[in-house]
Amino acid sequence: MLIYLWLFVAMLLAVGFVPSFVLLSALKSRALRKGAWFRVGPAARALIDAAILYLRRGGRIKSPALIDALRRAAEEVLRLTTPIRVLAKAVGYAVARQLGIEIDEEKAIALGLQWLNTPKKWRKDAVTP
Repeated sequence: MLIYLWLFVAMLLAVGFVPSFVLLSALKSRALRKGAWFRVGPAARALIDAAILYLRRGGRIKSPALIDALRRAAEEVLRLTTPIRVLAKAVGYAVARQLGIEIDEEKAIALGLQWLNTPKKWRKDAVTP
């Protein structure tokens, strides 16, 4: 059930972000379980906490600026809670596309891990994930 809720959160962020109590609560609980909540910036944490309290009391968020700020905070939380394997695969496919080569999933993960482990000053500007 929780996996489906998390997929729901990811789909909402992909399609269009509409902050709701369920979405923000799931996001926060996922970050707490993964140990990433305290690595999120203090402003983003405070914004998500305040929005959860406001929505719990029956409020509705309509401000486009606030929705955009909540979307950016949610993206930061998702970036920190995403498994490294998924991130490495995405980066590996992006690097392979830039280099013009076709690779399978295992090689994409390996290439992505190599790119992520390379210090920024030594990386070529071929890709920016």
